[in-house]
Amino acid sequence: MTAMDEFLSRLASPNFRGIYNGLDETWNKRAKALNDKLATADLPVRVSNLSSIWMVHYTEPSRYNWMLQYYLRAEGLALSWVGTGRLIFSLNYTDADFAEVEKRLIAAAEKMKQDGWWWHEASLTNKNIRRQILKEMLAKAFSRKAA
Repeated sequence: MTAMDEFLSRLASPNFRGIYNGLDETWNKRAKALNDKLATADLPVRVSNLSSIWMVHYTEPSRYNWMLQYYLRAEGLALSWVGTGRLIFSLNYTDADFAEVEKRLIAAAEKMKQDGWWWHEASLTNKNIRRQILKEMLAKAFSRKAA
């Protein structure tokens, strides 16, 4: 409770409050610019955000979308929690800092696309992928029990 009281007291001060002025507009503008660049590059990745907390989404169904986290890591970016698709940015990111993140995220997505991980049949859906994975898991489980 003391920590929250201290945070709220600092938040009320004009110096500290300046950090939060225009924060949502800045991060919303950055998300839109990145999504525009991803769309222009024909990459099946988009982002959504709640201020500086971001989530990666995919526009194409693929069994391998999760591999983007490894391509991001190869470009020097790490998701906040492995497998979640979340990025959490520091509030003091400058436009130059974010431009570097943007460049690396696009490079990772382009490399993943070049490596063929986003290829799929036109009839493939996320639901079909989940069903296929479940069938494979069940088949593996039953084959272990039979052995």
